[in-house]
Amino acid sequence: MRRSLAAVLSPLALALLAPSLTACAQSPRITIDGEQDDWPLSVTASADASSIFVRFSPDETLTLQGGQRCTRVLFDLDADATTGLHADSLGVDLEIQISPLPSDKGAALALGARAYAHAGGQRRTLAHTDVALEFAPTYAASDYELRISRGFDPDDARGVPALSRLWGEGRVRGVVVQTDNAGAPLWRGESFEVVLPAPRARRPSAGPVPPPAGALRVVSHNVLHASPERAPDAFARLYTALSPDVVLVQEWDAWNAARLEAWFDEHAPSETGWHAVAHPGDRAGVAVISRYPIIHAVDEPVHAQGSGWPVRFVGAVIDAPGGPLLAGSIHLKCCGFAGSPEDEQRKREARAINDHVRRVLDEHGIERCVLGGDLNLVGSRPPLDILRASLDADDTDLATVSPLVWGERTTHTWTDDKSAFTPGRLDWVVYSDAVLDNTFACVVESAALSHSARAAMGLEADDSRASDHLPIVVDLAPMD
Repeated sequence: MRRSLAAVLSPLALALLAPSLTACAQSPRITIDGEQDDWPLSVTASADASSIFVRFSPDETLTLQGGQRCTRVLFDLDADATTGLHADSLGVDLEIQISPLPSDKGAALALGARAYAHAGGQRRTLAHTDVALEFAPTYAASDYELRISRGFDPDDARGVPALSRLWGEGRVRGVVVQTDNAGAPLWRGESFEVVLPAPRARRPSAGPVPPPAGALRVVSHNVLHASPERAPDAFARLYTALSPDVVLVQEWDAWNAARLEAWFDEHAPSETGWHAVAHPGDRAGVAVISRYPIIHAVDEPVHAQGSGWPVRFVGAVIDAPGGPLLAGSIHLKCCGFAGSPEDEQRKREARAINDHVRRVLDEHGIERCVLGGDLNLVGSRPPLDILRASLDADDTDLATVSPLVWGERTTHTWTDDKSAFTPGRLDWVVYSDAVLDNTFACVVESAALSHSARAAMGLEADDSRASDHLPIVVDLAPMD
C-alpha cells in the first residue's frame, strides 16, 4: 500500500516540515463528503488535475450557509500580492463567500454562497456555479472541506481572465477567514499554498450503473412537486434504467396509492406489477412503491410533539426475498440552521418516526428495515442520528449509506443551478446492517455520465435534473 510522506515521518520531522506539508502538491483522492480521513496529515489544501481542495476547522460549530457569519475563502491565484485585491497579505484574485456579506452593512448576512473575481481594482460578482463550488457537510460541523473547479481554459473563463489561471500550472496561496456582517474578523485559519499540477477537465463516468446482483435495489427520490406527472418521460427513463425493487418518493403530492401504481405500470412496467402505500394527506407527498407484495401498510398518521400536522412519513411491510422488510419514506422539515426552530422541529419529527418504526418492528417481529428520504439536514446532524437510534435487529443504530455521485468524488443529492445555495447532501438512507449487506450505492447525476454510459442505460443528459434532488440507489442483500 502506498503511504503518504506524513505517515512515515517522525513527530519531530513532522513539526519541522509542517509548513511544507501544508503547501504540499500531493494530490490525494479527496472526496467531498465531510469526512477528512482521506487527507494527508497537516495538509490543508491540495489540487489535482481538475480541482482545488481546501479544508478548515472554524472556532465555532455553525451552519455555513445559514447566515450566522460569513465564511470567506481567499485565493491568490498567481501567488502575487501586487495583483487583485490586497487582503490578508495576499493579492486576492478569487474570493468565495459562504453566507455572503451584504452590500448594505446594516443588513443581515445573506444566505447561500457566491464568488467574486478581483482584477484592476474592479470586483466582478460570480455565481457559485461559475466555479463549481461544493462543500461538505451541509449541516453544522467542526470540520469542513470544499472544492472549486479548475475547468476554465482561456477560451472558457466566464469572461474573467483571473479564472484562466486555474487552468495553468503554478502556485496558489490562500486563507479561510470568518467575519461578521460588517466584515469584522471573527476567526482566521492557517494560510495555505498549493502547487497546481497539469490541468485536465474531469472525465465523465465511462460505465453505467451496474444492475443489482442478487440484492434488493432501493431508490430514494424527492421528485419536486409531483414532477413525474408533468414530465413523465425523464422519470420513466430513470426508473427503467435503475430497475428498482422499492422506490421511496417524496413530494409526489396529491397522489394516492392507486394512481402511483398506475403511473409505474404505465411508465416503468414490471412483470410483477407495482404495489404502493401513500400518505393519506393530500400534500404529504411521501410514498413507498414496491415490485413485491405489501403485507402491511404503515400509513397511520405520526405526530411530532408540538405540531398539529402529521409528520411526512409512510411505510410498508414488504414481502421481499429473504423475509419481510419494513421500508419507510421520510420528508423532514426544511430550512433553518443549527439551533433554529426548523432544526428543532426536525429533531421532534425524527423522534416521532423512530418511536413509530420501533413499534411496527416489534409488533410484526421484523428484523430488516430501510428508511430513506429528504431529511433536509441544513441545520444540525442530530435529526439523522435520532431517526436511526437503536432500530437495528441487534438494538444498535441503523447504518447510514454514504453513496458518491456515480463517476464523481462528491456526495451531494440536491442541486439547483438557479439557487443561491450550493449543491449539498439533503437525502439519506439508513438500513439494518446487522442483517443486511450494502453491496452497492450511488447517487445518479445523468449529466456526469459519459455519452456511452447514458446510451447503455437509455438516459438523456438532463434526466436527473427533472427534479432538484438526485435519485439515490442502494442495493441490500441478506447477510450470509
